[in-house]
Amino acid sequence: MMQVIRTRKTCREFTDEPVTKEQIQTILEAANAAPIGMHDYEAIEISVITDRAKIDRIDALAGANAGRMGTGPTYKAPVLILLSGEESGIERGTAYCNAAGIIENMALAATDLGLGSGYILGVIKALQSHPELFAELGVDDGYVPVSAMTLGHAADTSLLTEEREPTTSNFVTRFIE
Repeated sequence: MMQVIRTRKTCREFTDEPVTKEQIQTILEAANAAPIGMHDYEAIEISVITDRAKIDRIDALAGANAGRMGTGPTYKAPVLILLSGEESGIERGTAYCNAAGIIENMALAATDLGLGSGYILGVIKALQSHPELFAELGVDDGYVPVSAMTLGHAADTSLLTEEREPTTSNFVTRFIE
């Protein structure tokens, strides 16, 4: 498990190779294994978007400057997984906390499958400003996009194999005993 954790990195360049339905199913199983506040699984909805025109439209809303390399915030990934939370969970912050755990589980599963992924927020503000698109993206009434993850085959496969050095010093850590 620690190898997957040390290998998992954000992917910002993808190939055109499609992600299989089986791979997406495994990633959704990882999502459904994530810890959720008060076990309220109904508070989050997941939309798996593979329609290139819809992903490009989301990129256009957010603007090219919301991503690196001039590709837009989705980096031309073949899959965009959108997490939406109940409006009440946004106010309390729980929708964002739940989404973080879900996305990290999915990203670790993607790494384990040899896929690239990225936790992206560049599209969220833009989508929240366009509720007329919610239904088109599988977002039900009473829910609002809170986070998203890109998914696909990494253009640079070394991204998926080079481990970070084990360390406990990246963050300031204090032990209060």
